[in-house]
Amino acid sequence: MKKFKLEKQYQRMKISQYLREVQNYSGRSLRNVEVFLNGKQVRTTKKLPSSGTLRVIEKEKGTDIKPIKLDLDIVYEDDDLLVVNKEPFLLTHPTQKKADFTLANGIVYYFKEKYEKETVPRFYNRLDMNTSGLIIIAKNSFAQAFLQNFSNFEKKYLAIVDGIMETDEEIVIEKPIYRDGDKLERIIDERGQYAKTIVKPLKKYPEKNVTLAECELFTGRTHQIRVHLKSVGHTIVGDELYGKGSDEKRGIKRQFLHAYKVKFTHPVKKEEIELEIPLFNDMKEFLGEDILK
Repeated sequence: MKKFKLEKQYQRMKISQYLREVQNYSGRSLRNVEVFLNGKQVRTTKKLPSSGTLRVIEKEKGTDIKPIKLDLDIVYEDDDLLVVNKEPFLLTHPTQKKADFTLANGIVYYFKEKYEKETVPRFYNRLDMNTSGLIIIAKNSFAQAFLQNFSNFEKKYLAIVDGIMETDEEIVIEKPIYRDGDKLERIIDERGQYAKTIVKPLKKYPEKNVTLAECELFTGRTHQIRVHLKSVGHTIVGDELYGKGSDEKRGIKRQFLHAYKVKFTHPVKKEEIELEIPLFNDMKEFLGEDILK
């Protein structure tokens, strides 16, 4: 439920217009709400008075995702958002081939235990199965719409890449990413969608012939970091699709990519939220030191 104290400047504005233009609701999210003006339920076409209180209650949507108990690493939570640190080898959402034991199953179980009702998990971002790190889940359609349309998001990853990067300066990669037919692999091609990544080398490990780099996403294309790094000659260590793949003898069992930092505007509090987590253990062990404690 959201509660808004009305101001005189919005007098005679339709409730629907007020919620869209002032409170940043999307038109889609307004299809699934009940509105109460000074305690009385009204239509969103009603015009606002000069003062009073507007309450907006979102109708709950069920989900067919099976609730399964998982050990969630919760980094942040409030009434509107849940942020978890996803471990590697865990799918974000059920697929046709795998319908359970995904992060979504665990979140549905968590919501059911905490709120005693089934709630659909609204993912703002998703990570490949073998990528670890921060995933943001909106608890209601308002928060989801705000994150997608109004919040200035910063997303940064840590990647261990093959080879020693020659420069210490940031590398700006602006290359279109294209999917050719039904192939899983993406390529750099002018027919593709615009994509931008900034890569910053952090530390070089000559004895392992790898570089630890920070990657900041400015667009959200599938496999974007993996494709862009390959295009500059530095595939991610352990990447089965774009790089050399796993190497059990060296402790490489997955692609060494970790979503470690996000910064965004909170949908309700309107304050800046910044979250940062350390490298996942397998990446730290591979490098042989405790980076970003």
